[in-house]
Amino acid sequence: MRLVRPRDLLVTFEPDGMVLLKSTSRGAGARAPAWAVGVLSACEHPRTRQELVEGMGPAAGQAFDGLAAAGLLVPEEEAAATPVIFANYAGVDVHRAMLNDEVRLRGYWEGLGAVVREGDVVIDAGSGTGVLAVMAALRGAARVYAIERTDMAAVISKVAVDSGVGDRVIVVRGDVGTVQLPEKARVMVTETFGHFAVAEGMMEDVLACAERNMVPERVIVPGAFTLHLAPMPVSPPDLLGAFRVYDSGLDLRCLLGDARGRAHDRVVEPAEVGPTVDLCTVSMPCETELQCEFELSQPAEALCAWFTLHMAPGVDMLSGPHDPPTHWKQSLLPIRLPAGRHSLEISRAPEDGRTIVIAIDGHEVRCR
Repeated sequence: MRLVRPRDLLVTFEPDGMVLLKSTSRGAGARAPAWAVGVLSACEHPRTRQELVEGMGPAAGQAFDGLAAAGLLVPEEEAAATPVIFANYAGVDVHRAMLNDEVRLRGYWEGLGAVVREGDVVIDAGSGTGVLAVMAALRGAARVYAIERTDMAAVISKVAVDSGVGDRVIVVRGDVGTVQLPEKARVMVTETFGHFAVAEGMMEDVLACAERNMVPERVIVPGAFTLHLAPMPVSPPDLLGAFRVYDSGLDLRCLLGDARGRAHDRVVEPAEVGPTVDLCTVSMPCETELQCEFELSQPAEALCAWFTLHMAPGVDMLSGPHDPPTHWKQSLLPIRLPAGRHSLEISRAPEDGRTIVIAIDGHEVRCR
């Protein structure tokens, strides 16, 4: 069998000559001799055990077996999979906040109402509890393919039957990025958005699903999203304030460096932010990687980040500090910036495909 290393594999060199190997999204890890890195390097592309033995010697075969047993060498079709991340969506608890988000539900209901025609074939990409698939059927779709990878797939049919559309919702258990449906759809609905829209890391999967399973004149709900920033004139105490020396003598400053590289998500009050900056509007489906420039009219001790989903023409779902709160809240970025022109880049974090790196003028913050 040909195996390849996971795409998010991290290697840490230990003082004793060993290495720590970890794939966060797969929940796999191992401690190995440093020379095992050579085997992993060779397995950037799919390799068989015999190929490694012929090229590197018998020890490479032993390393191949051990790395495969640890889940650190996998079949090529599984290299980009994130089973641990998706497992988090298999229980009702993670869906509670989304189902209690009336802004979210209303936005999708109105968006589907503006787009779905009687008799449409619709895809719900990443269906979860099946709520959006059922909404599409209630809006008149003839068939809705509810694609869901986790055990929540078993719930979708029950929700559809209880909602009176069980004959029109077809559950497909599988990966959004690889599923091949028996017919082409005109409409796709998806709620695979994390903080700052793209932090779920699902954009490429949604794009692949659309290209494989939709007609050329496809319609996506939402059709686009806009990213926003606002300067925060004062750094919020809950952003970095905990990482200090306390009166008792407790010293947490060693955590400050890591904290500066991670976003903090919470509801931000309008009085905490300055003027809104509209960064860019991105059509769906899209890729995770984005680049743009923006200008601040005032200095920022931190930044507040959020997004708007453009569900359909005339139907927007807002998630900013001045809007009704959603389960996404807003993301605080611990980046200080002067007034003026700045550059922003978004990419996937190498250690976890479901986390994004937001780089502003070279200052990196991870957001998920």
